[in-house]
Amino acid sequence: MGYVEKIMGDNEHTVHQTHQHAIVLLERTAALLFAVVVFIALGLAVLVPEPGEEGDQIRFIVGLVALGSLVLPLYVLLRAWLSGARGREFLSAVWRAGLAAIVILAVALYILFRPEARIAGVVALLLALIPLVEIFRIVADWMNERYLITNRRVIEVRGIINKHVRDSALEKVNDVEMDQSVLGRLLGYGTVQIITGSDIGMNMFRRISNPVRFKREMLNAKERLHVDEQPMRRPDTAPLPFSPVADTEQVTDLLVELAELRQRGIISEAEFQAKKKELLDRI
Repeated sequence: MGYVEKIMGDNEHTVHQTHQHAIVLLERTAALLFAVVVFIALGLAVLVPEPGEEGDQIRFIVGLVALGSLVLPLYVLLRAWLSGARGREFLSAVWRAGLAAIVILAVALYILFRPEARIAGVVALLLALIPLVEIFRIVADWMNERYLITNRRVIEVRGIINKHVRDSALEKVNDVEMDQSVLGRLLGYGTVQIITGSDIGMNMFRRISNPVRFKREMLNAKERLHVDEQPMRRPDTAPLPFSPVADTEQVTDLLVELAELRQRGIISEAEFQAKKKELLDRI
């Protein structure tokens, strides 16, 4: 039994589930993938060419290319600053890119001024393992981050080992807002905002896959929940609870209930007429 099944109640089941779009994963890992490629290229450029003037020239060129590659981590820092991030928020957004920039700069300068030092190649290959491990962690975290709709709740599950679960009862969902940019519509992602309980509670599911279907499935699940709560149901799911009646007043009340069920589409015209005849025969 999976973790999601363990947190579900009796007779609760999943109606629909999704996760953040793959573009979010690409955005989180792009700088790290770039760092892996740069470190491996630096390591191979130092270790593969034979010692000598020609090999030193190759290593020098690779060192210059590594310096040019600092554009990407610097772009990450600049984008975070221009977006208004400051203090801890800024550090949280850029520390990986900043650390990668420092290490790449150090290794590149070492290769430029000490091209004969082959130890720099070994160091570069070892450093490639750091962003590579972080990529695997981010992928695992992305795979374990899910957004579910059950027949009772909307659930958000995060975490690989330490789990964080947040849910809202369908009956408390007041409104659903969805935002999709032009690129989001083309690639199939968007943000869904669920407002619950007097517009105070709010769940924000950012850049999830196929937000249109997620919203539709949630509204359908809420509608089914309301239908299931009706005291009188369709004959094909549960028999209508008609009991023998002794007076005209009770028959009249039941006829009014039947008319309301027909108006809402819960029972058909033929079912209404059949039950109406059955009730009138009891008077």
